[in-house]
Amino acid sequence: MNFESLLQLDPKVWPFAVMMFLRIVSVLFFMPIFGDSTIPGRLRLLLSLAMSVCIWPIVEGNIHATPGFIQWSPLTLGLATLREVFFGFAVGFAAKTLIFAASIASHMVGVNMGFQTATLFTPQTGTQESAFSSLKIWLVTILLLTFNIHHVFIQGIVNSFTNIPLAAQADPNVLMTVIMQTITSSFDIGLRIAGPLLLIQTLTTLALGLLNRALPQLNAFIISFPVSFILSMIVLFFSTSAFVRLIGQQGSLIEVAAFNRVQKAFDPKH
Repeated sequence: MNFESLLQLDPKVWPFAVMMFLRIVSVLFFMPIFGDSTIPGRLRLLLSLAMSVCIWPIVEGNIHATPGFIQWSPLTLGLATLREVFFGFAVGFAAKTLIFAASIASHMVGVNMGFQTATLFTPQTGTQESAFSSLKIWLVTILLLTFNIHHVFIQGIVNSFTNIPLAAQADPNVLMTVIMQTITSSFDIGLRIAGPLLLIQTLTTLALGLLNRALPQLNAFIISFPVSFILSMIVLFFSTSAFVRLIGQQGSLIEVAAFNRVQKAFDPKH
């Protein structure tokens, strides 16, 4: 395979190029940042096409496919397309671990802070989130770009063409394990992100409860929201540096582990 044969519409080369493009575009449609609803679909298609052209000369000598895929037929092309889209969804789901973690953390602390009464549309999740959730998710998105964590999956896409056959079929048992581990990782880092705020909110609730017992005429419920909000914002201000270190140091490790789990699910050698 070479670039000249690709330009000459060689029928022995084009199936590989088409599947390469489908793998890249399916991953970009589900990945965070690139897969946000605010990114136009045409832009993602053009970016996928540009990546395919740039990657082709690098991986053309090592690219391989599952047995039987070389025969060009509508059936094999249809099955291969579905498998590549499923692969992109699996990679994108794993890549959104930190986005899900930020959403989980903000939901846990947002109720006591009073932010859940009003919601905003968040492009990263495609759902209605509170203002506090949107702030957390946007902050995580900025940190993903700052620490180049998105490079993990871009590099993984390139390496996948030599490690994972085109139109690869996932092992259902391993893939289910990947899904459960990804969800567990999201909850774990979400609890770490929300830990300081959850602690101060719990202590505030206990203190107001004791105060309400000592002074029944004082309506602790009325002052619980402003007190919890003020204390939570103070703790959030002083814990920002720890939050940044958590995303920067642990985020890369979590994303690398998530991509390796997806690769294991689709790699027949494992």
